[in-house]
Amino acid sequence: MNQKVKILSAFLLVYGALCFISLNRHSHAKIHTYHSEIWADKAGYNVYLPATFIYHFQTESLPKHIDSLTGYGFTIDSTNQKIITKYPYGVALMQSPFWLIAHLLSTEKDGFSVLYQKSIDFAGSFYLCLGIFMLFFLIKQYSTRNYAILLSILLTTSTGIFYYGIFETGMSHIYSFCVLSALVYLLFQTKTQATFYNLLFLGLLSSLYIIIRPINIVFLIVLFAFVLFHNKSAILNFNTFKQLKTIHYIIIISICLILIIPQLAYYKYAFNSYLTNSYSNESFVKPTLRRITQLLFSPHNGLFIYYPIGIFLLIYAFIQQHYSRFLLLSLACVYVILYSSWWSLSLGCGFGHRAFNDIAILFFIPLFMNTPSLKKSVILIIGILAFINLKFIFSYDGCLFSSENGSFTEYFHILFGEFK
Repeated sequence: MNQKVKILSAFLLVYGALCFISLNRHSHAKIHTYHSEIWADKAGYNVYLPATFIYHFQTESLPKHIDSLTGYGFTIDSTNQKIITKYPYGVALMQSPFWLIAHLLSTEKDGFSVLYQKSIDFAGSFYLCLGIFMLFFLIKQYSTRNYAILLSILLTTSTGIFYYGIFETGMSHIYSFCVLSALVYLLFQTKTQATFYNLLFLGLLSSLYIIIRPINIVFLIVLFAFVLFHNKSAILNFNTFKQLKTIHYIIIISICLILIIPQLAYYKYAFNSYLTNSYSNESFVKPTLRRITQLLFSPHNGLFIYYPIGIFLLIYAFIQQHYSRFLLLSLACVYVILYSSWWSLSLGCGFGHRAFNDIAILFFIPLFMNTPSLKKSVILIIGILAFINLKFIFSYDGCLFSSENGSFTEYFHILFGEFK
């Protein structure tokens, strides 16, 4: 069988399995409820699609009270006749092919009915599958096929990536994961050359990564700085910039701006300014030691409490003196300072400190890049962490209200409780 046919068949098989799990998980979820695919933050990310293709940003045609029915992920400004969402449009852009298919098939063309909800499950499963395959092909360059399969599965199941690709498919994290997987594949591809087209693709992926979650630009800067100064990539180093002509820079910047301009246009429509802080009612505070401790160890979505794989891989990188250890340390420091400064330490209701999933793939670099085969004990530890994480995923079913006060009751109930 042709190699491309094998890859496509494998992709479709995995994608089909993920879709089945996701659709089954949401089979009993009614629309306009917490468990539905368009609710709260998820509705805020998605609203660009019905607003653009159905209602043309005219509020009078929207279903009555749709903002409250979808958990106030967006609001209707009836005074100024505007649809207001603080979330960027990158998630909606990536959901759009699946949403448009649902729009063609749906008999209720309101943008919020069942088929539109299910289209998001197909989207989340697709980008989860694509991200896993990108990771697989990257690891396979440095190791065997079976090892690449194993590590791809362990990454997905030892973090919240599986959860946000199957359960909370409307959140931004699975889309960030997929785009970063493609970025890392391109940056560390051993056979990729620094051609104009590859650099253009790198720019497009970077722009997409940013418009999914603007805060991603901070981690992107850290990653690019590491790649440039360690000169470990065939596609991006200081010599790369000498090869480009002025026209190449103009083309790359212009095409990347095409992705950013719609967001600026929306800000002008919604907030009367091309450059604005859509999170104006949410702020940064001083990152005290107490806040940092809570961020890392609180039962209410503490980073290392729910994703212990992060601290394990950071320690592992230093024990092995892996050349990426300072990248991981830099990412960890930036992450901790950034999110301990944010007013909501837990990032609201969700499984674990969910923003970690946007950069989790980078913490797996010491496991496969320029690294000899892992010891069985290391694989065993990661496997145990993945197993515990899966138990959490299939037992977690709601917000952790009592955990906000430092109580571990809910934490242990999820760990040792029944599957939901």
